[in-house]
Formats: sequence, C-alpha cells, structure tokens
Amino acid sequence: MSIDYLRVLLAGFVVLGHSGFARDTIGDTGLAIGNSILRVAVPVFTIIAGYFLAATLRRGRLSPWVGQLLAMYAIWSGVYLLFLWPYFSARPVGDTLRELVLGFMHLWFLQGIAIAGIMLGAFRMMGRRAVIVSAIGFALLGLGLQYARMTGLSQVPIEHYRNGPMYLYPYLAMGWLLAEGARMRLVALAAAVGLALTVAENMFWIARVGDDPLLEIPLGHFLLCPAIFLLVRRIPMPATTLPLGAAAAGIYVMHVIVLQGLPLIGVDDLLVAVVLGIALPFAVVWAQKAVAVRLSGIRR
Repeated sequence: MSIDYLRVLLAGFVVLGHSGFARDTIGDTGLAIGNSILRVAVPVFTIIAGYFLAATLRRGRLSPWVGQLLAMYAIWSGVYLLFLWPYFSARPVGDTLRELVLGFMHLWFLQGIAIAGIMLGAFRMMGRRAVIVSAIGFALLGLGLQYARMTGLSQVPIEHYRNGPMYLYPYLAMGWLLAEGARMRLVALAAAVGLALTVAENMFWIARVGDDPLLEIPLGHFLLCPAIFLLVRRIPMPATTLPLGAAAAGIYVMHVIVLQGLPLIGVDDLLVAVVLGIALPFAVVWAQKAVAVRLSGIRR
C-alpha cells in the first residue's frame, strides 16, 4: 500500500511542477531544492514500473503491457490534440508529427516507458549483466547529451535524451533488478547523499546558465530515487478501497487539461489550479471505478 500512496504523491509533484507555482518568488536556492525534489517523480514512477514489470516478464506478458501503454499514449494524444486544437492547427503539421513521434507533451512518459520495457525485455534475454551494462551505458549517453546542451556545446533537442532509452530505461532496469533480488546498502545515507548532490548540481547549473532550462537528469537522482522507493516500501500504510494507483495515472494524464482549462473559465490562481489538478482527476477515476464495481455486482 505504501507504494500506491507514493504514486499519488508523485503525481502531485508532477502537477506542482507543471503549474509553475511559486517559481518566481522562491529564489535560486528554493528553485534548486524544488527542482531536485519535484523531478524525482518520473524516475521513481519508472522504478516502481520496473519493479512490478519483473512479474510480467516472468509470465511472458510483455507485449500486452507495451500495447496497453501505447494505446493510452495514442488515445490521450488524440484528446490533447482536440483540446488544444486552436494551438496545434496554427503550427506546421510536421512539427506536431515530430512531437508525436519523439514524445507528445507530458505524455512522452507513456511512450518512453513502453520503449524502455521493450529494451528491458531484450537485454534481459542476454542476462542480468547485459541489463546492468546497458543501463549504465544509456544513462551515461543521456547525461552526456544533456551536459552538452547545458554547456552550449550542442543544440540537441531535449527529446533526444529525455526519452525512453536514455532517461527511463536505466531506472526501469533498477526497478527490475530490485525485484530480482538486488540490494542497496545504507539506503538512508544514499538518500541523503543523493539529495545533497542533486541540490548542489542544480545550484551549479542555475548559477551558470540560469533557470531556463532547468536540469532534467541530475546525477544524484541515481542514488536518491531508488533509495526513496526502498525507504517508502518499508513504511506500513493503511489499506484503502480508493483506487490510488489508477488515480495517480489519471492525475498524470489529465492534469494538463485542468491547468490549461481553468484560465479559460476565469480561474487564474495557481494554488487553486494545483489543488484541482490533483482533485478533479482523482474524483473522475474514483467515480469511474465505483460505477464499474456497482455495475459488476461485486462487493468491495
């Protein structure tokens, strides 16, 4: 249960980060700390996915898992194209098609994790060592491209390293390795060191290149994020009939509709936007699940 509660918290981090709440008032240090904490959402989500994907791979069910993710990506991309049609209809079609291929808006995560899952399935067939070596290799490649962009040595688009192979795959492999019996020693110390390294790196880049772009893949997250997963997994949490896991997914895919839609009806308060960006998708998922249970005749 602790992991499901964590999923909802991480989804809230995504909403808070995308809203830009308090970004202009917290100063460079606050921005470095906030970016360090909020950006754990995607890596920890991916570690959780890798942890549970291990059982899926053992059952030989990778294809349905990938297919469901890509179907969600296609459906929600269509929803956002319709919702933001005035914007997308006014830009070149080639730009939109390129974005759909490389990763559309925040939905890139669905496409990216499907690709990372295919990679994990392939490298897993070559053995555990192949998974470890490939994960390290793709992580280093992603970091290298990011640093080249941050230093101005290259104008590589962010989608060329913030994607399934170079960003998500190393974390998906981490989750799989943890499920397969890998151990991490001194977890609390790893979390503290990882957070300190992440904040320090964010402060360095903000001082050097400013707050745009903010660091996407901090090196310290490779310590901090698996440590967060392991620490939270130890915390006993109460059982609940609320669909926490589904709600977290719902918040992730739906929150941009709320954030983009509220100003259209005259709501410009960012705090209200954050609260509703979490609460409205949660309510939609809860209502859908409640109706499904009632129609099925199954008692909770």
